[in-house]
Amino acid sequence: STYLLPAERKGDYESAVQCLQDSLSGRREHLDEFDNDIADNLTRLENVYFKRTDWDLAVTAYSDCLKIREASRGTDTATQIIVADALFDLGTALHKALDSQRSMQLFTDALKEYQRHLNDPNNVKIAKCHSYIGEIYEKTNELLKAVNSLEKATEIYKHHIGADPSEKEIRASKNIDAYSGQAETLFRLATAKDRLGEEATALRQYRSAMRLYKSLFGRDTLHVAKILNRLANMKGRAGSVDKAMVLFDESLRIRMLHLGNNHEDVAETLFGMGIVFEKRRDYGAAMKAYSDCLRIRSSKFGSDSMEVAQVVVNIGVVRGNKGDFSGALKSWNKALSIYRKHGLGD
Repeated sequence: STYLLPAERKGDYESAVQCLQDSLSGRREHLDEFDNDIADNLTRLENVYFKRTDWDLAVTAYSDCLKIREASRGTDTATQIIVADALFDLGTALHKALDSQRSMQLFTDALKEYQRHLNDPNNVKIAKCHSYIGEIYEKTNELLKAVNSLEKATEIYKHHIGADPSEKEIRASKNIDAYSGQAETLFRLATAKDRLGEEATALRQYRSAMRLYKSLFGRDTLHVAKILNRLANMKGRAGSVDKAMVLFDESLRIRMLHLGNNHEDVAETLFGMGIVFEKRRDYGAAMKAYSDCLRIRSSKFGSDSMEVAQVVVNIGVVRGNKGDFSGALKSWNKALSIYRKHGLGD
């Protein structure tokens, strides 16, 4: 069925998963293994796994769903599109699970299917594929390819929402998917442009994405916090440390509001704040920010992780600037040990 389970609607994902798993077991007991009702059930289950951020379970469920969709594929357009949707969904799950190579292949396959079977070259499904492909290219440092894919996506979204929609138009629109898709794509494009050194363009695109997110979801959303964090990093690099700190403070407030004190995104903001405090020569505040970041990252990633090493290096810098040279050497030796454990060469 297409309606939300009461448990899922209330955010009780454990109960929702149990209900959907019981339903899936019953269907598998009484139906053919490639029945589309089973695939529909798997899709519902996958969505809940996504909301719980259980990426590995989502990948397994999406893989099973794709097998059924492919086995049920006919010559009609409808079943071809359903297969493309399944390819895209599995690609998204693998992307979340940080399997860039497999997710790229699935997004590419889904894009080809959409382009072959959809009569509309400006369909949002095509834009979504281009956007995810662009993000993977950015993460694998193929920045020009990233920009090319992301610009294709933005042009498709502009076809649906216009080049510069007003806040009133955004809030009144029922086409939320296109607006949020454009915001996400602009964020990805700004990241690639920033890495290419096109800072003015990146700033403009980050701000456009933030305006869309604020109009859609309000000022205190995690989407806004993520952009504030990127803008703060850019301001800090440019030497505008006071502006950077204002942006970091607001990002930290929103992230702690939604995520609590111990989330990796909170640690990311604390790390950026530590760098700004260093530039201000406020070494006590820098050490506090780095120490809080280190606590979170050690708990999340382990004491010998690369994420921890990054913080330990900066703690060594702060100790050195405070005249604690033995403490600085201790920090850097620890970071060096971690790097070597991960097999880094000289």
